[in-house]
Amino acid sequence: MFSLATIRVGQEPTPALCVGGKYWALAAVAPQLMAKTPWRGLMNVFDDWAASEQVLMTVAQQLQDGVITQAPLPAPSGPQDILAPLLYPNKLVLAGANYYDHMLIDGKRASFDKTPHIPIFFLKPPTTTLVGGGKTVHYPPATVKFDYEVELALVIGKRSRLLTPDNALDCIAGYTIAIDLSARDLQRNPKHLINFDLFAGKCFDGGCPVGPGIVPSRFVNTDDLKLKLWLNGELRQDSSTKQMIWSITEQLVAITEFVTLEPGDIVSTGTPAGTGLLNQAFMKPGDVMDAEIEGLGRLSVELLPPL
Repeated sequence: MFSLATIRVGQEPTPALCVGGKYWALAAVAPQLMAKTPWRGLMNVFDDWAASEQVLMTVAQQLQDGVITQAPLPAPSGPQDILAPLLYPNKLVLAGANYYDHMLIDGKRASFDKTPHIPIFFLKPPTTTLVGGGKTVHYPPATVKFDYEVELALVIGKRSRLLTPDNALDCIAGYTIAIDLSARDLQRNPKHLINFDLFAGKCFDGGCPVGPGIVPSRFVNTDDLKLKLWLNGELRQDSSTKQMIWSITEQLVAITEFVTLEPGDIVSTGTPAGTGLLNQAFMKPGDVMDAEIEGLGRLSVELLPPL
C-alpha cells in the first residue's frame, strides 16, 4: 500500500510518495510522472491515472524491497508540513445532506425517505478554500455558528461525463479526508431572498481542509468506512459510510449528468451525525479539529482568529 501527498520541504511544496510511513520525492523516484509540468505538482499524476498507478505500484514495491536506494525526505515535523495534496484541482464538488444519521439526529427528523428527492451538490473555489492541516483556517468574522463536517472525499482519475451505475466507480483514482467547514448562520440567513445561502455559508477562504494524502482506490473498500472527528479531544462525530443516503455511484451519476468531472477533481461525499447543529455547540478560535477516516489517516486543523 502507498499514498500520495504534498509536503513542505524547506518552503517548497513537494509531491511525494508515502510508503511505510516514509516520504520520497516523486521527482526523484518516479521522474517520468513529473517531468513535463513539474509546477502542477500531483495534478500531473492524475492526468493519466491508469498509467501513473502502474508506475507507482512498481516504485512502491521497489522501495519496500530496497531496490531503490534513494533516501527518503525529512519527515514532516507536524500537520503544518503536510499541505493539501492537490494544488489545485479544477473543481471541488461537495454533497450536502447525504447521511441518514445526520438528517435524523442533527436535523431532528423522525424519519427520512429519499425516494422523492435528488442529491444536493455545491461547489467551493479550490484555490482559496482548499488547504491542508495545521494552522490553516481563520475563523470567518461574519459568523458565530462555525461548524465542522468530516467527509470522505474522492479524487477523479479520468475525464468523466454521463457516467452510469455500471462504470461510475471506474473514474475514481483515490480517496482522502475532507472537512467541509460551514457558517450555519450565514447558510440559513433570513436576509437572503430565499433564506438559504450556500455561497456565504460554505465558500469562505480556507473552507475545505483536505489531507493528509490520497490513498489509491484499489486499497480502499468504502462500504463501511469509519469516520470520526474530535473537537479539542472530544469525540463529536463517529459513524460509517454505510449511513450514506446516496451512494458514491449514485452521486457520480448525478453530478456527471450536468458537469464533466476532470482528472484531479475532488468530490466530497457528505457528513454523518455529530456536527455542531446537534446541540448548537459550534467552534471558536483556538479550537482543534482532528478528522480521521479508517485507512486514510488523520487530518488536524487549528482555527486561527479572524483576519
